[in-house]
Amino acid sequence: MWGDFTMALYNANLMIRESRMAQGLTQEQLAEGICSRETIVKLEKGERKPNWFVFREILLRLGLNPEIYQDEIVSKNDIHVLKKWNECDRLLIARKLDEVKSELDIIETEKNSPSGKMWQTGLGYLAILSIKASFYSIDSLDGNKYKNPEQAIKYSLECLRITRPDFEVDRIPEYYLATHEYQLLNSLALAYGELEGDAKAIELWRKLKINMEKNYSVSIRDASNEWYRNLLCNITIMLLKSELYEECLQSAEESLAIAQATHSLFHYQNALGAKAFSLLKLGRKDEGEELYKKFMLLRYAMDGYPGIDFESTKIWYEENFHGQLALSVSW
Repeated sequence: MWGDFTMALYNANLMIRESRMAQGLTQEQLAEGICSRETIVKLEKGERKPNWFVFREILLRLGLNPEIYQDEIVSKNDIHVLKKWNECDRLLIARKLDEVKSELDIIETEKNSPSGKMWQTGLGYLAILSIKASFYSIDSLDGNKYKNPEQAIKYSLECLRITRPDFEVDRIPEYYLATHEYQLLNSLALAYGELEGDAKAIELWRKLKINMEKNYSVSIRDASNEWYRNLLCNITIMLLKSELYEECLQSAEESLAIAQATHSLFHYQNALGAKAFSLLKLGRKDEGEELYKKFMLLRYAMDGYPGIDFESTKIWYEENFHGQLALSVSW
């Protein structure tokens, strides 16, 4: 059994070294935002077993599938942490914030127990910070009673600085970002938007967009990668909120193109609504109303999907445009 494990780990390490060299990456570039260069050196030599988070981020940066090696790398404690982390992510996506709070309370109880060391360092500590960063920044249809931008900023920056001690927002376009950093920077942008205005959030998201488009680590055409689509959606919605309708129209067009290319109906309907609203506000009434019909029909079909509520969308339209929208269409 030990021999099988050693061979699997050795093969993985060899693959990392060969993949890194094939892509022309230095050990420093591969490590950036994930771990130290020394960790990469030891990993490539087969001298160290990394925790699952580090191993996963390295393979993702190289465009490799980490799930193949999960059984050889994940410890019993890591499995418990990952289950809790994934459950909280699922609840956050569904905007079930009371349940997230309950999970956080359970984690805090475990953390303070004699066996709670798994939550005090490494993967567990990172998981707590990441969950809290999202929890205190996320929006919900009925509001987030737990929203706390100061806390969201605190936990986002603390988490970012675990693997990147010298992290600076202004240097985002220069970094090789790990996948967990994208999520944290999104939480940071949402919190900045609450505290310092929409312009601050848009600025941060645009820095992140530049990074994602120039770095090898993100394939914006990969249908399994939602980060770029979410980013475009966030920029578009924030431009709409800021009444920058010309810029919003341009951003919505870009978001629509990516949503179509990656078959993402959720992002498509969001961009469609932003485009329609911008057209209406820019005085292009016929175009705007026709697109808004399509947007409302999509919202009706997707009613109940996380983040989508048709009735509130309908009421919002009627309040903003002082009348009812005729949804009849010519088939």
